[in-house]
Amino acid sequence: MKIQPNEPKQTTSPGLSRVGSPPVGPQQAPRPEASAVTPGGNPAVRVELSGRARELHAALATANAAPDVRADKVAEAKAKVDAGTYAVDTKLVARRMLDVRA
Repeated sequence: MKIQPNEPKQTTSPGLSRVGSPPVGPQQAPRPEASAVTPGGNPAVRVELSGRARELHAALATANAAPDVRADKVAEAKAKVDAGTYAVDTKLVARRMLDVRA
């Protein structure tokens, strides 16, 4: 994410200040006023998200939209239990328990 103020770039070295300006250095960045706007009425600060940030946001939105429970899988398991055909592979369960523990 890159945040850039919509004002002229500072022409002095970091840590030095222009006359009449508060010092600007690595510890203190210039902060625009909350109500500051440009002459065109736009906010004084512009935020740009990287392509990767947009991808992550889209992935998060998709994950949040997905249901927490897969109703089709639950219904399938309930039907097998009710019919008496649900079988547990005990060797697979034991193997996965050991894998998680390691």
